[in-house]
Amino acid sequence: MKQGNSMQLQRGEKRGLSDLGIGTACAIKIDFGLDGIDIAAFGLNADKKIGDDRYVVLFSNLSSPEGAIRLNAYSDTATFNLELDRLPASIDRIVLTATHDSQPVANSRPLVVSIDGGKAVFDVAQYLSSEKAVMLVEFYRHTSGWRLGTVGAGFNGGLAALVGHFGGEVGDTTPAPAPTPVAPPPAPPPPPVSLRKISLEKSSSTVSLKKQGSTFGEIVLNLNWNQDTGKKGFFGGGPKKIDLDLGVIFQMKDGSKGIIQALGNTFGSFQNYPWIELSGDDRTGAVAAGETIRINGKYFDEFERLAVFALIYDGVPNWTQTDGVVRIDIPGQPQIEVRMNEGRNDKRLCGIATIDNRNGELNIERYMQYFDSQQPFAEALEYYFNWRSATKD
Repeated sequence: MKQGNSMQLQRGEKRGLSDLGIGTACAIKIDFGLDGIDIAAFGLNADKKIGDDRYVVLFSNLSSPEGAIRLNAYSDTATFNLELDRLPASIDRIVLTATHDSQPVANSRPLVVSIDGGKAVFDVAQYLSSEKAVMLVEFYRHTSGWRLGTVGAGFNGGLAALVGHFGGEVGDTTPAPAPTPVAPPPAPPPPPVSLRKISLEKSSSTVSLKKQGSTFGEIVLNLNWNQDTGKKGFFGGGPKKIDLDLGVIFQMKDGSKGIIQALGNTFGSFQNYPWIELSGDDRTGAVAAGETIRINGKYFDEFERLAVFALIYDGVPNWTQTDGVVRIDIPGQPQIEVRMNEGRNDKRLCGIATIDNRNGELNIERYMQYFDSQQPFAEALEYYFNWRSATKD
């Protein structure tokens, strides 16, 4: 059924991409309305099984090796950019999925898949009931070219049942200790993709991670929030976009310390000391991905401690509506998530988490305390600086 310029797809349809006016390079946007849903793409072989973990693309593995499947995930939207012709012949189909740890995916309204800017749309939620893991749509090879199939079905058992259906396993995220070799071992294979996410809560506030290889790789801190949290102006014109900044206070093993933040344009450097870099400053709320700090895990042994914070630089403090979340992504590790869900609306700074180097292990602890500014936050951690007034030029 066609509405406007969009083809409204029903469950069980199978159509050639060319028949829908869609090329093999396309974007698939999934809008969802339930907090905690995880969206993934499973690249499967001709037997409809996982043959290569690197083609399971999700929050802890954002791209396939050659970039033919790439994921951009935000608080209520996930977009896959596909270049199907770049996939190796061993990948016969891609299945896009949605899972939730504790609730039926059907509780999500909306749950809509839009393909190539809305040329084809599949409203999935209407077909679901109690499933906690759902196959949304699939793209598969055919003698006539790549085709699209709508599925809208899944499993009550959740992620484990879904992965088992694809011939895989969801293992423990804690790496097993390596046996002592009697001879120099061959180079280890890349670590399997983690299919779990860890949310740090009051009841479970810390997690320790061991290196999967010689380093932790690129450690990415991403701050995302609800952009429309400010009050309307006196003359209307819609809500004011809040300016929420991500920052890090760091201390090295040699005793040196500093701060990375947009204020004062102290953006740092990824390749040089202090090996921490703020990728950009989103002042308008126009960047859906929020703000990102990259830490060069190659030099993690040089670090003593990192303290992560968010600052409301502009706009009325309104943490209860900001719905802020910091996600920490480390290659080969489960994604770590800390939600700012205990807001105080009289304070501008939220101390979110600390990251400690404990004998080479990376220990992340939920902090969640609120302060007037960076100075009392730093001093609460016993870091003392010569503070001066600064702005964002």
